[in-house]
Amino acid sequence: MTNEQILLETWRTLPTDKQLQVLEFIKSIQSNSSESESSYHPKTELGKKLWQIRNKAIAEGKIKLLDWEGIEQEIAQRRGETE
Repeated sequence: MTNEQILLETWRTLPTDKQLQVLEFIKSIQSNSSESESSYHPKTELGKKLWQIRNKAIAEGKIKLLDWEGIEQEIAQRRGETE
């Protein structure tokens, strides 16, 4: 069972007021991660150049940042553990 399935199953068992608390928590996590990512400043010239390349590639849709499950899937694929 994936994390997403576990979350959904757990979500369905919660009363409405608890579901709203979960939504508020998720919103707070999202805003914190956005703030921390935008406040990152590379310290070296190479770091600045790589950060610019990364941001440009994301903006142009050339790369997609993976979530945790996507990272695990890619690792498994590279190790030959998937079909």
